Amino acid sequence: MPYLSKPAHARRYTESSATRQRLDEVKVLLDAIRRLPIGLALKKRMLVHGIWEVAKATGDSQGRYRSERVIRTVGLQIQRDHIYKKNALVEELLGASPDLDKVISRAACCIVTAEEHHGLHSVGVHLDGWERYRVAGVVVYDMIDETVMP
Repeated sequence: MPYLSKPAHARRYTESSATRQRLDEVKVLLDAIRRLPIGLALKKRMLVHGIWEVAKATGDSQGRYRSERVIRTVGLQIQRDHIYKKNALVEELLGASPDLDKVISRAACCIVTAEEHHGLHSVGVHLDGWERYRVAGVVVYDMIDETVMP
């Protein structure tokens, strides 16, 4: 069953103390996984799962970052999109001394329309982060204060 944009997507995002605690737990989880003496392929899969836990902890389909179309138009098919590529985040986690707080902040998702999601994955593979959104023409709001992302 597809997720659709709804009036609630226009509401501001607030981070609860439960969200903060869950993110602290994800931080412990990611650190533990990266240190496990297991094969690299399995470790990478588990780190990707940990990165998905950030999306779940921060609102899943009601997250902090949402495209203008999701906010303004009810009834559009929507998807989560990782702002920064999961593979790049995993490689960062596998480094000698990763900044786990930075990785977690960059593991956030943006709620976009299905059409925007397709466009975001059609732009150059070398693009990542907010630059990819700019090139794809997707306007994103930080719903903490409803400001447009750079």
